[in-house]
Amino acid sequence: MAHDSSLHRRRVQLGLTQTELAASAGVSRQLVAAVEAGVNTPAVDAALRLAMALECSAEDLFEAAPRRRGIGVMASRPTDWHTDVLVVAGCDPALAIAEAMFADKGPITLLALDATTGTALRSLHDGGVHAAVVHGRAEHLPQPPVDVIRVQLARWQVGIGLAPGLKARTLAACLEHNVLIVQRQESAASQQALRRAVNALGYELPGGAVTSGHLDAARAAIGLGCAAITTEGAALMTGLRFVPLELHTVEIWLDRRWEHHPAFQTLGNLLRSSAFAGKVSRMGGYDLTGCGSVLPTMAASSAGS
Repeated sequence: MAHDSSLHRRRVQLGLTQTELAASAGVSRQLVAAVEAGVNTPAVDAALRLAMALECSAEDLFEAAPRRRGIGVMASRPTDWHTDVLVVAGCDPALAIAEAMFADKGPITLLALDATTGTALRSLHDGGVHAAVVHGRAEHLPQPPVDVIRVQLARWQVGIGLAPGLKARTLAACLEHNVLIVQRQESAASQQALRRAVNALGYELPGGAVTSGHLDAARAAIGLGCAAITTEGAALMTGLRFVPLELHTVEIWLDRRWEHHPAFQTLGNLLRSSAFAGKVSRMGGYDLTGCGSVLPTMAASSAGS
């Protein structure tokens, strides 16, 4: 069957197979095929994940964007959003814990989407999400693309995870002996940290498999018996030896237009709770000092990007 869907055109434009897109979006390959063939319309969460993986809006992919509880998928206007749903994009596994803990909050819902820092910020600028999770060196965080409220989430180490049995014990040794390094997209803050570390050692960043998240990278390193750029927490969860490269601060940036969103108020209370701290701490690699506290205002980028 000939494909003429927007999803198919965008996937081909980015050079992705159906399997690669499905893995990046966290959906099945069969769903991708069915949507491209026009025999299936994805649920709102799947539509958002597909759009995030393709770095565009769901409205670009689907002529009639799926709707749930009145929420406009990847809406361009704040008035399109349902007031009970808070959509947050980012690459912190703790988001999934927060999302699960929202289950007993009644109609208020947190929808956590996996995305790199760069992709999350682009979506925040375009009005596709309410908030973005941003991480990087504290003194070198990007400028917000819109006026935001900054909330402290955590601090963690970004570094190289080494598979058990791997003889290389440092990034330099991996580079010297051409050890495969599983990497992230260029818009990922961890990938940028890897590039800085490689350049500081006088090497060119080698090619390597690219995954969509810290935990995926760590799991790939285990499966391939190689190295990966990941976080200390993901390395601990998968049994990798961890070599730190940079200490990153992790923040949630909420579009200030949503300051009084009821789910944001609930999220703040949850982040400050001992229950959340206990669940996240069990993963390891997290410094939750000040988690849930509001941080000083940061000027938005005049370019809005």
